[in-house]
Amino acid sequence: MTEAPKRRRVVCSLSHTIYENLALENYLFNKLDSQEELLFLWKNTDAVVIGRFQDPELECNLGALTRDGVPLARRQSGGGTVWHDLGNLCFTFMGPKAFFDRRKNLILIQTALEQLGFPAELNERHDILLHGKKISGSAFREKADRAFHHGTLLVASQLDKLHYYLKPEIEKSRSRHTRSVPSPVTQLSLWNPDITITEIENKLKELFSPEPAERISAERVQTEADFADYLEFLQSRDWIYGPGAD
Repeated sequence: MTEAPKRRRVVCSLSHTIYENLALENYLFNKLDSQEELLFLWKNTDAVVIGRFQDPELECNLGALTRDGVPLARRQSGGGTVWHDLGNLCFTFMGPKAFFDRRKNLILIQTALEQLGFPAELNERHDILLHGKKISGSAFREKADRAFHHGTLLVASQLDKLHYYLKPEIEKSRSRHTRSVPSPVTQLSLWNPDITITEIENKLKELFSPEPAERISAERVQTEADFADYLEFLQSRDWIYGPGAD
């Protein structure tokens, strides 16, 4: 019988680049020890991230992204399109598949928010809500022996950019791709202007593990194939836009 994980640790990224952070996430996931659970915390400068099975034309304003130099990334997990900026905290829970529980992860975030004064609620779609509006969405990925659950938490994001860049230029009545389900959103700073991402991070660290958090940078692992090859793959046009993209 598989033993329950014996260790929990937190790793924080020093990068603010979407491709590097997705590559770091994949690197940590592949290197995960069978006897540990891990919480990866990360933030990015402005970026749009689509789900694995989505059509970027249906999800975002590609012309505006190109004009403004905002990167578009595709992640390995399913789910909908999200906006990233430095006011948006990203989290990834990783652990052995046999003991993985998405709801347990969300309850930890909910508890952290409640302890900081926010009456957060969970819904059946694995979203976190505040006063009836969405502040966090998440997606899931698994391999034979391990799984991860990642998502975003709107703390003090640029909601005007979120609405602008996530409004597609074209409409298609039919598509085989998964389309995002629009939801009214809010963020923590609208209910407490003094809240900071550092406070949220510290509370999550405290609840997840008694061990000091580790820090990881792209530079530290840039020569390792598990990181470098995947970083190159994430930035390829074929991956972002689909096979045969110009």
